[in-house]
Amino acid sequence: MWGMNTKQAINLLAVVVVILWLIPVIWVAINSIKPTNIINAPIPTFYSFTPTVEHYIEIFDRFQFDRAIFNSLVTVGVSTLIVMILALPAAYAVARMGLMRGDTWALVILSLRFMPGVVIVLPYFKMANWLGIHDTQILLIIVYVAFGLPFAVWILRGFLLDLPKEVEEAGRLDGLGWIQIIFRLILPMAAPGIAVTTIFTFVFSWNEYLFALFLTTSKATTMPVALQKTIDIYNVLWGSLSAGAMIQLLPMVIVVFLLQRHIARGLALGAVK
Repeated sequence: MWGMNTKQAINLLAVVVVILWLIPVIWVAINSIKPTNIINAPIPTFYSFTPTVEHYIEIFDRFQFDRAIFNSLVTVGVSTLIVMILALPAAYAVARMGLMRGDTWALVILSLRFMPGVVIVLPYFKMANWLGIHDTQILLIIVYVAFGLPFAVWILRGFLLDLPKEVEEAGRLDGLGWIQIIFRLILPMAAPGIAVTTIFTFVFSWNEYLFALFLTTSKATTMPVALQKTIDIYNVLWGSLSAGAMIQLLPMVIVVFLLQRHIARGLALGAVK
């Protein structure tokens, strides 16, 4: 072990970090298939038990998790799509179109995200009641777009600043307009950065709890709020909570898997010019 070179030591450290990160996930996964009496035993058992799917059945039958899954997929999917459609031209305008004090504009845009959600949830609640859209998917989509757009613009601006300007200049010489340059030239080159931004936007909205808790009651309840129902004043249903957590984790794993080839390039973009 002491004869390892630097690369091997870094790889070993990475493996250790991954294992430490996976231990809680593995524990939750095991609890999701562990009988309730084993979960509540004084001495936890890690492997000597008969697996069961009772918690997955309960999370759907008792807590209507199917509705929560549908609401989360619709609200988060639509809001993420809208955010990315709006963020790309906005980030391009701030990064490339010579706006006066571009850095200042970028900071102003990001500052819209500085305000804590607990401060603005009450105005959202009052406006939703006045407009008659409380407890609807439309309301959550509007809120998630408003809250996710500044951060997406900020991230995309950083990626766009590191793209070569010569390609855009060649496009303008060929008679392309700004919109054509964005979607025909910038979009393919910025694909890694767009993928990373999409993942961050999706994950932030997918795990969002505060707005979903205050702005929904039953019809538009999302998965984080549905999971909260497994905890009451007297008891915690650890099995159902673990089963719901594993279901909630699955879409994020799928999104990252589908975009994984862009993630490494996107995170490294701008590190070396």
